[in-house]
Formats: sequence, C-alpha cells, structure tokens
Amino acid sequence: MKIIIFGASGAGTSTLAKAFARENGYQHIEADNYYWLKTERPYETRRNPAERNRLFLEDLNSHRKVVVAGSIFKWDPAMFGLFDLAVFLWLPPEIRMQRLILREKQRYGSLLESDPWLKEHNADFIAWASRYDEPDFPSRSLTLHKNWIGQLKIPVLEISGDFPLAERLQRMQEKLAGIKYREAPQQ
Repeated sequence: MKIIIFGASGAGTSTLAKAFARENGYQHIEADNYYWLKTERPYETRRNPAERNRLFLEDLNSHRKVVVAGSIFKWDPAMFGLFDLAVFLWLPPEIRMQRLILREKQRYGSLLESDPWLKEHNADFIAWASRYDEPDFPSRSLTLHKNWIGQLKIPVLEISGDFPLAERLQRMQEKLAGIKYREAPQQ
C-alpha cells in the first residue's frame, strides 16, 4: 500500500504522515528531502529533477508500505499511478498560517531575527505560503491540488478543516478499510 498525503505548507501533511507511519508500520517519506539538497542553509538549493525523481522512486519502490508527505505530482506525470490512496488536507488560511509561523519560530528560534539571510528567506517563504488559496497563484496552490485530485484514478480522502490528529488518523483508517489495493510482490 502506497499512500500520499498532500496539501498546503502548514496543513499538517508531515505530522499526519509521521503519525500514520508510526502507528501502522509504514515507511515515511518526506518529499522535501528529495526536492532540496542538504545544504548549510536549508531549502536553498533544489536538486536536479532527474536525480530527485530517481532517488524518490528508488526509495518509494523499496518498501511495500509507504506514506509520502508532500506535493510530488508536478515532478513527473507517471507519479499519478504510483499510489493506492491520496489524502488531501486543507485548513482555513488563518489557522494554517498561524501554525506555519509558529513552526518556523520553533525550528529556527532567535536566528529568525539575528541571521539576515534566514530572516529574508523565511519572510519570502511565509509570503509564498500565504498565497496558496489564491485562485490564480501559479505555484503550489489549492487550484493545482484540486486539479490533481481530478486526475487521480485512486481513492481520495479529503479532510477540510481543523481536526485533531487522532480524528485525521481515524478517517484514514476508515478509508483504508474500504480499499482493495494491489499487493506488491515480495522481494
């Protein structure tokens, strides 16, 4: 079973994926770990798309039970057919942005004020993330995600609203209980 959880930055995709993986014996894969190179300054250098896709697919295909957090469908159209379930998370912008700003403060602490590069980089990121719900935003957006949902030929669970993690996990379990999935051959 391969599951993808996607939504806006700050919607809780990583939190849900980590919790689901931990409780159900799945491998958790974070899309950002493939999209960005590990550099001294985080999220500064994008990985070459061909290398990114190769590394991601190697890891995805090396496990029978995988849950991916992140928006990867724009990477390669073939990725639409790799999953058995998609989970889309949406939060009202004011809640999502409040959580995102808090996460960034927890992640970087006083560096957000003392490091000029990080301060500017973070301000740009927050400005970018705040535009997710704008209909004509040309980057990762609600419009793009809704278009992806329309192209998927697998079950999709949409969770819209501010629900506790336990309820999100329960909704995933209920959706999974009704899905017959293709069993990958054992290696």
